[in-house]
Amino acid sequence: MDSPRDHDDGRPERSSGAASRRRVLVVGTDDWAVEQSAALLAEAGHETLSCHPPGEPAFPCNAFVEGRVCPLDVGFDIVLTVRARPLDQPAVGEIGVICGLRAGAALVTAGMGGRNPFASLATRALGTGADPTTVVEAVASAQSDVVTIP
Repeated sequence: MDSPRDHDDGRPERSSGAASRRRVLVVGTDDWAVEQSAALLAEAGHETLSCHPPGEPAFPCNAFVEGRVCPLDVGFDIVLTVRARPLDQPAVGEIGVICGLRAGAALVTAGMGGRNPFASLATRALGTGADPTTVVEAVASAQSDVVTIP
């Protein structure tokens, strides 16, 4: 994987060039749902990142485990949270949404809405069973400042 260029302050460089491949942080309420969405995005040519390996506890996340890389250190355009359950609070597997929003990434929510705690922060929302690829691509192409992958 190519690393983006860095700013002097260590933040990943973002470029305004249009590219078909995007870097997407995929998180969610349940690993199985996250894995399904990540596979669809990867199949479409996008690079997917995660905060923890599937099947492992969400905490400690990659930032706190020696030998792993935090998605914030790599840089990404969009956070996709896949909500397999209609929770009214963020699930522990969705903490990356908060980190991504703080870093300035766009948020796409997919799955069960219910009383989605991220609804007011999302750029786009998808219903249950929707393929996130098209929406992620639309959101990324609408951004003027995105991380591009050569």
